[in-house]
Amino acid sequence: MFLLVALAAVASAQIIHYAPIDNEFSELDQVFNTSRGTNGGIYNSSFVPDSSYGQYDFCNMPHVRKDIYPQVDQSEYKLQFVEVIHRHHKRTPYAQNCFPVETLVLYCDEALNNYYSEFKTPAHSGNTTKLSWANYQNQYNPFNFIHNGYNGTCQFPQISYAGLEDSYQHGLDLYGVYGELMSFLPASYDPKLVTFRVTNNVITSQVASAVVKAMYPHEEEIDVKVEADGFDAIEPSYSCGFADDIASEITSSTVWQEHLARAADLYDELDDISGVDPESEDWHVSFDHYFDNTAFRLCHGYGLACNSENSSLCMTQVQAEQIFRLGDFEYNYKYRIHENSTLYAATSYGAYFNELKHRLLEKTTGATSLKYSHNVAHDGSIARILGFLQIDYLRWPGMGSEVVLELYQGLKDGEWYLRALYMGRILTTTGPLGEIDMIPLHDFISYIESMIGKDAEVLVDYCV
Repeated sequence: MFLLVALAAVASAQIIHYAPIDNEFSELDQVFNTSRGTNGGIYNSSFVPDSSYGQYDFCNMPHVRKDIYPQVDQSEYKLQFVEVIHRHHKRTPYAQNCFPVETLVLYCDEALNNYYSEFKTPAHSGNTTKLSWANYQNQYNPFNFIHNGYNGTCQFPQISYAGLEDSYQHGLDLYGVYGELMSFLPASYDPKLVTFRVTNNVITSQVASAVVKAMYPHEEEIDVKVEADGFDAIEPSYSCGFADDIASEITSSTVWQEHLARAADLYDELDDISGVDPESEDWHVSFDHYFDNTAFRLCHGYGLACNSENSSLCMTQVQAEQIFRLGDFEYNYKYRIHENSTLYAATSYGAYFNELKHRLLEKTTGATSLKYSHNVAHDGSIARILGFLQIDYLRWPGMGSEVVLELYQGLKDGEWYLRALYMGRILTTTGPLGEIDMIPLHDFISYIESMIGKDAEVLVDYCV
């Protein structure tokens, strides 16, 4: 373990980093060993047979559902509050992750995305019209045919039709556990008891629309919470130059640069196939772009990429698997392996943990009637949460990755306990929280305060 003393002048800030367990993404020799394949990961389907459910599936990560849910003894403990935060589901790539010329033509006509405003004052109620974006290709716009990326009718990004299906099923599964199995959620939506929250990125609202409908099918519309862009704690988008400096330190480290150097030949091969400029810094400082583009294709049933001018020059399965192993290594290294990864998670996601702490404490004092808080966020959000808690084993949080925090009260002692689930299983850490399975709430609160201060004052000192 390492004792990390802040580079900023914050005398009280000392964050202890506990290294994760050794795994297949810990050493570069293993990462570049082609016999490793996908290390048991699934990248080509949202469906996993019940007998294998719980296996890492980047396309549709395992989450709590009735048949695998580990129940707590309800004669000993009463569930009082649930916090869910999960990554959005399958989507198109971001525009910056598209190749200069894509050979696929993508159509997104099976789903409509709505963008409109309405008056909430009775005097003007009904004075605006519901609008949906009908994506189309303008045949008279000459730039349509020389732009980078895919032709077709999709926005980049937007949740795909298959991603909406996964989102709806995710909502069914959550209600199946907390509504049916546990009889915890109200049968009808009540904003005093249940809240939903999204980020400023529209894809999280697209996912939430399907999740909410699955959980509360009789609701025609609800309000979802969203923080102001630039301050959003769950994306996160708040400014913290110190966290940015730590991220730069991580990606300029010897190990990070070594993995890029060892991948030089792979980059050359991929650039030849994709048409990406070999001098493009964005594509060659990590495998994020190649990972996203390749995973999108396979998760949606498309073939691997081919050169737009030479259809016989195509990405191989071996190359795709190497991309996935490198992506998993990068997430593991940035958020868990590097000795300052915990400091990075604490400063770049501390704002969320500060509000989470207060939500939990408010529940114990009776200051709130809220029972269920549901947040739709991103892979970087989940990775930071897992880094903050110091999970024992991390690979890239796939589509729909979900962290659940459950707050219980002991029926005999009246004390408060917390449980954390990831991928539908108890979350285990290498840090002081150990296995987060019915640990005393005050231990969890103390851990958060050790990272960011009693009321985030250490976090503010770092970032401002």
